[in-house]
Formats: sequence, C-alpha cells, structure tokens
Amino acid sequence: MSQDARERLRTATAERERLRRAWEDTRNSELLRLLVLTLPRLLGAERCGVFVASSDGAKVWLEAGTDLVERQIVVGAEDSMVGEVLRSGEPLIRSNLEQTEGAHQSIGERTHFTVRDAIAAPIRGASGARVLGVLQCLNRVAPGNFGEADIALLREVAFSVQRTIERIHELQSLLDTAGALDVRIGELDRVESAIRGGRMFRTFEPARPLETGGFLHHRWRNVVYPPFIDPRATQTLSESWDTDANDVFLCSHQKVGTHLAKKFLVELARELLDLPADHPYSSGDIGHDTVPWPEVMYSQHGRGRWKDYLARTAAHTRLWYVHCGYGELPFRSIHPRTRFVVVVRDPRAVAVSQYFFWKRHPLLQVPGQLDLDSFTSLFVDGDLYFGDYHRHVLDWIQRSDERVLPGQILVLRYEDLVQRKEACCDALVSFLAPGRTLSPDRRAELVQRTEFNTMKKEITQNPGSFHLDPRVYFRAGRTRDWEQHLSVESIEAIDEKSREVWGGDDPTCPPLSSAPVLSLDG
Repeated sequence: MSQDARERLRTATAERERLRRAWEDTRNSELLRLLVLTLPRLLGAERCGVFVASSDGAKVWLEAGTDLVERQIVVGAEDSMVGEVLRSGEPLIRSNLEQTEGAHQSIGERTHFTVRDAIAAPIRGASGARVLGVLQCLNRVAPGNFGEADIALLREVAFSVQRTIERIHELQSLLDTAGALDVRIGELDRVESAIRGGRMFRTFEPARPLETGGFLHHRWRNVVYPPFIDPRATQTLSESWDTDANDVFLCSHQKVGTHLAKKFLVELARELLDLPADHPYSSGDIGHDTVPWPEVMYSQHGRGRWKDYLARTAAHTRLWYVHCGYGELPFRSIHPRTRFVVVVRDPRAVAVSQYFFWKRHPLLQVPGQLDLDSFTSLFVDGDLYFGDYHRHVLDWIQRSDERVLPGQILVLRYEDLVQRKEACCDALVSFLAPGRTLSPDRRAELVQRTEFNTMKKEITQNPGSFHLDPRVYFRAGRTRDWEQHLSVESIEAIDEKSREVWGGDDPTCPPLSSAPVLSLDG
C-alpha cells in the first residue's frame, strides 16, 4: 500500500472515531441505557424500544432497545405500528399481534422474538408541532392488558427524553457521514491488504480517470492501459525487442485464468526441462520474477534490469505473460519458433472476475459505488483495460498478419484448465515439447498442483515473487461463479455481444475448430 493510501486510511479512521464520540455525546447513551433497563419494569412489559424518525419521515430506526443494538431495526413509516404513531401523533395499543401480519412479524423472524401485544407513544419535539420518535413496549407480562394508565406513564417518559430524541433527530446527518466513512474505510482496508508488502507498483503520468467508470488509466495506441505501465516503456519495447526461439508467451485478457495457466506452464517446465536446483522454475514460483509481465518489468525496473534478465535467461526456455491484444504486442519482431499459449474464458465469468479484481486493486481507483450491472455495461462497450474482451480474443484467434503462424499458437479455454486438466497437460506437452510425454503419475501430480485450493494454499504459505495477496485475489476458482452475481439483463447483454462479435451458437467461446490455431478440440 502506498504511503498516501495509508495516510488516507489513518485520516478516515481518525475522523470516524471523532464522529463516533460526537454521536455518543449527541445520543446521551447513558440515559437511553437507563430507559431500556427500567421502562419494561415500569410497564410490566417484556421489552421496550426507542425509535427515531428519519429526516424525511419515510422510515423509523431503533436507537435503543432491549437485547438489540442501535439501528438493528429500521422500518418504513407506512407499514409499522411505530410508523402509524409517528404519522398520527397519537398513542396506540395493539393485541393478538402474533395472529396479525405486519412489520412486527418480519422483524420477529430476524430477531427470534414473537410479538403478542404492544403499546406505543409519540415523542414530540420541544415545540410540540412534530413527532420525532416513538417509545414502544412489547408483550405484557404483568397481570391484565396494557391500558390508559400505561399510556399516561409512557407519555411522561416520552416527555422526559424529548430533548435527547430531538438532538438525535437534528444531528442524524452524523450517521450518514459515518456510514459513508465506514464504506470508505472498508475500501481502504481492502487496498491495504491487496498487495504484499514491498510489492506495490509505481504509477506513471499522465494517468487520468477514465470518463466511463473512473478507472485511472493512460492510453497506448488508443487502448486503455493501467497506470502502473509506463507507455514510454511499451513504446521502447515495441521498437527494440526481438523475441527468440526460447520464448513462450502466455497471452490473455485480464482475469481469464492467467495465474492458473502460469502454474501449468511452470510445472511443465519443471517436468520437461533439466533444471538446476537454483533455477526459478524449480521452486514452482509463478510471480513476476519467474514469469514476468514485460511491460511491467521494463516500466517498474528500467532498462538495466530488463537487459540483465534477457542475458541471464537467453539459454533456456523463458516464460512470459502479456494481457495486450495481438495488435499491441510489444515486439519489434517475432522469432518463428516463439510460441504463444492463448487462454480464453466465458465472457460472463470474465466480467464478474474483472469487476471484483479491478475494484480491489489499490492503484486503479475504481469508484467504490460502481455496481456490477454498471460495470457490465462498460464491459460490453469494451473501452476498459486492454480493450474490448470479445475483439481481443477474436484478434488473437484470427490474427491480421503472419507474424504468428498457426503452428506457433495454442488456444485453451479456462474451463478446460479447471475441468479437463489431463487433456490440457497433454496438449501443452505436445505443443511445447513435441515427442515428449508425461507418465500417468507425473501427470496426476501436475493436475494436483494446479487445483485451486492447492495453489492458493501454496502461494499463501510460500508466495515467492507473487505480488498479490492470494487471500484477496484468489476469489472463487470455479467456472460458473458468474451465475451467483450477474442479473438476467447483464447476462443477456453479454450474450448478445458474444453472438455479434464471435458468431456461432455458443456465447461462451468463439468457434475454434475452424480457426487457424491449435486448440484442445481441433
């Protein structure tokens, strides 16, 4: 977490504590606790509650109550007994409520308390013109029923707390401010835990909020990039970097199973290559030091680190990953033996995964109030990091030139990496090391090491150069998690985009069997 972000968290937390103290002073909590303790005994009731009306009078919240906490109950003024007292300004007595529908029944289910009878009286402001709150007692336990004497006593108590309730009502804006701060503090807390200590990236100017969505970004070749990639670094690579025969690139849009695919490649390198014990692949590390993101490496560490890495790794298979589209590859030329593993995923799952990832990322400044339906609209429009997902996939599959030939590219689906691991292992071995095979035992071991929970546990215990906190970013590891999050309208919008761009009858994947690529099924 950057120093600025830590300072924002400290400032927000301090302000929230100040508001808490101010609110406690305003609400006179000692008086309210005494009232909750004594009022049920005075009226021979089981429970009592002190309710305060919202500024607009549309709802009433519980400010203090027996065995309940502040604001645990919030009811509409139109469909509750306290709402009726608030509107009419007159006390009420109700019986046989266990047989009557109303807000008391739904509240009783949440609080595990059955309401049989109730008495309520208004709490007016000092001028007497407006009802600002309600005192209520529930379930008579003394002999007889609630009556006029109880109403008279309740009116007296309501008058004694009049000024306290008036102050709470007048200063309830403190609650709104505190609630907004709670949301902000929660976001900053997530930011603080998102990136492992010492692994925070620098950001580069000019980085501006995206007009649609507010994401901090810059553009290179009119494609949106995150602020931790320096566009000058990307331009330099595109003018000077020539790949070689040992380079293997994992190519994917963001949040399509990149880390899972990296794990497959690193584990296969361990199996297929004769590696010394100190080789980075030998440890199983899948972080930036082992499988670099070239634009990030050059941006964050500069030309010296870049040249040193190329020199140290020139003699053996070298794994990289990129998120850019085919038209934005940061190369001057591509060696005819350089290989590309492209991973695609059901776009509905991509939208959900990107939403949660980008909102949690500490450097992107995605607005906390951005909801999933709004994000889905941005996703369908396509002007987000690394460009339109659907066209990104199609461009990799179809390719507008012959820099990468069909035999140099293997396309895999994330869903197969999760559900058909053995077949993916065989396809990758055949693609990367023709003529080699894995024994059944070795393949079973690799399958186990690429299981979601195994990966998460391993990286959590031994993160290596993995810069993200796996407890935050290893979210689900399932293929149909999107069903739990997307609305029907969002699903329909994404499916329509899939059919428009990809064609075919399957909105989860472009047709691969007729494409000029190798894939698992053709």
